Amino acid sequence: MIGMAKACSGGGSLLNYIMNDRKGYELFRNNLCGLNPKEIIEEMNIIQDLSHRAKNKTLSLVLSPSFDDGHKLSNSELKEMTVEFMKDLGIDTENHQFLAFVHTEKLHKHIHIYCGRLNMDSGKLVSDHFIGKKAQWAAHRIASRRNLISAKQIMINKIKANQSEGFTIPKSTKDEIYNKHLKALERQYNSLEEYFLVMRTMGVEVQPSINKQGLIQGYRFVNVATKESFKASEVNRKINIKDIVGNPKIETNKKPKIKFRHGR
Repeated sequence: MIGMAKACSGGGSLLNYIMNDRKGYELFRNNLCGLNPKEIIEEMNIIQDLSHRAKNKTLSLVLSPSFDDGHKLSNSELKEMTVEFMKDLGIDTENHQFLAFVHTEKLHKHIHIYCGRLNMDSGKLVSDHFIGKKAQWAAHRIASRRNLISAKQIMINKIKANQSEGFTIPKSTKDEIYNKHLKALERQYNSLEEYFLVMRTMGVEVQPSINKQGLIQGYRFVNVATKESFKASEVNRKINIKDIVGNPKIETNKKPKIKFRHGR
């Protein structure tokens, strides 16, 4: 299970994306009666305009069970988890305006929550300080209580396993990925595909960025457990994948002629 949260200005684009019947269905709502995004935003603006303290008065939240867990959970369980998630973030589910919408279009069931930050009873704003990290741990606690798969626990287990193999304790996901990259470099490769496979077995997917001309413009590292994605230079500027093997080529469906540009 993965939890995500951020404070934002909200608006029609985000709510139109969330309230899309082709993507899924509404789970439940609170203190809102609008039939479409425009009406809901107008309702929320009435309350949000009572506060002049913050620019970003909307919370965009996502609660995403693992693929396997998502298929087993009922709507009542999804609703209970959503309430637990919001309360863990300091949201009063009785006195805040919010709408929860389940997306199923990608066969990976997840919940989007569009929530106003202003408490209608106290007039206080929900704190957005480190709310992204709080959401990760909130999802972890919910998964632990319900015996569901937690992305945070998967990461913790991998860190412990890495320590037993001589890794240092990573300060961040980027450090964890870089440690695994260094571990992968302990062997030689005849092709980049071999390097990609070794990284994949350690829980990191390496994705080449290929343009229309077939040129590799760079690489991204994706933590399989948490879905966090970074450019190679964001992980560590010392990473230079093109030096792993000489003249690397990658097979694609269009079989483009691969060349490197600007050294990455």
